[in-house]
Amino acid sequence: METAAAVTIDFSTLLNGNLHAPESLRAEVEAGELFKQWKIRTLADAYQERPPLKFLVDGLLPCPSLSVVYGGPGSLKSMLLADMAVCVAAGCKWLEPLDRQSAGNTFAVTQAPTFWIDFDNGTRRTDERIDAFAKTHNLPTDTPIKYVSMPVPWLDASKRSLMEELAKLIKHMKAKLVIIDNLGLITGDTEENSAGMALVMGNLRWLCEETDSAVIVVHHQRKSSANDTGARKGETLRGHSSIEAALDLALLVERKNNEDRVAVIPTKVRGHKLTDIFGAQFTYTHKPGTYDLETARFFSSATESAQDKELRIIKATIMAVLGETTRSFKQSELVNEIRDAMAADGLEVPGINKVRGILTDMARSGELHEFKAEKGKENRSIFYKLHPDADEN
Repeated sequence: METAAAVTIDFSTLLNGNLHAPESLRAEVEAGELFKQWKIRTLADAYQERPPLKFLVDGLLPCPSLSVVYGGPGSLKSMLLADMAVCVAAGCKWLEPLDRQSAGNTFAVTQAPTFWIDFDNGTRRTDERIDAFAKTHNLPTDTPIKYVSMPVPWLDASKRSLMEELAKLIKHMKAKLVIIDNLGLITGDTEENSAGMALVMGNLRWLCEETDSAVIVVHHQRKSSANDTGARKGETLRGHSSIEAALDLALLVERKNNEDRVAVIPTKVRGHKLTDIFGAQFTYTHKPGTYDLETARFFSSATESAQDKELRIIKATIMAVLGETTRSFKQSELVNEIRDAMAADGLEVPGINKVRGILTDMARSGELHEFKAEKGKENRSIFYKLHPDADEN
C-alpha cells in the first residue's frame, strides 16, 4: 500500500486566504527552492513598456551598468575618471573643447550623485585631486560628490556580505555613479588570473543592478609582449577572461611619450557604440612653490594622427571619384584621377604607390570592387568600381 507524500502547509498562506489544493502544493515542493526564491519572468514581463535606457554620459555610460577603465601605469586613467565624476555630480558637459582647431568629442551628462571609493592613492592625494578638479569646474561645496579613501573594513568583492553592505551605503547616498579604484585591490584572496574572478565580477554586476547605478572599476593593462602584435585591444585587459565577459563597457586609456593628451578606446561595448576612439587633453597648474595640484581639467582633443588624416582624405577622394559614375576605372587611370583631384583641392599629392596600396586594401575590405580585364584584353589590367553592377569598361 502506497503512503501519500507528506506536504508541509504554509499556515501564513492559509491565513491570507490562499489555500492551495494538495496537488498544487506538491508541485511547488517538487519545483524546489529556486522556484520560491528566483523571480521567473515571462513574456508578459518582456512586453511591458520600459523607459529608455538612461545614460549618465550620453551615448557612453549607461545606468545601470558595469564598466572597467584600464590602462598602463601613468596613463591618467584615474585623473580622467575624476574629471568625469565631478562633471556628472555637477551636471556639466564632459570634455568640452579647448579650442576649435583641436576639438574632439564632447559628452552631455545627466546630473547624478557620485561616490568615489579609493583603495589606491590614499587620502591626501585623493583630497588633492578632487579639490583641483572640483574648483576648476567652479563647483559649490554642496555638489553631490562624496568619496572615501583607504576605508576599514577593506572591500572584498568576492564576499557577498560585504557587497550587500556596500549596496546599502550606495542606496543611502542615492549615488548613481560609483567609481572604485582599483580592481586588483578588492579581490581578496582571489587571484585575478583565475576562474574565481567570475564570482568577483558577478558580485559587481549584482551591485550595479541592485543599486541601479553605473559602477566603474579602475584596472590595469596587461604588460605587452612580442606576441601582442595584431592582438585585439581588449585582450590587453589584465586578468582572467571572465573580467571582460562581465562588462557592459571597457575603455582603454592610452598615453604616449608622457604627453598630456590621451586616447580613449572602447574595447568592449554592449549595445549602442558612439565612437571607436575619443581624445582628452589634460590641463593643470600647481600651487605656487609646490608640486600640489591647484587646478585640473580635461578637454576634448582630436585623436587623428597626420598619417590617419592623410589616409582618411585619400579614401574619401577615392569614394568621391568612383561615386560620380557607375563605370569602372583602370588602376592607372584612377590613381591619376585621385592625385589630380587632391592637387585641385590644394592638398598634398600622395605618391602613386601609396594610392595603389590603399586601393588594394579597400578592395580587400570590401569597400571597392576589384577585377581584372578579360583574358587577352589590355594585358589583364586591374580595374576598380564602386558598384558591383557597374559597367566593366
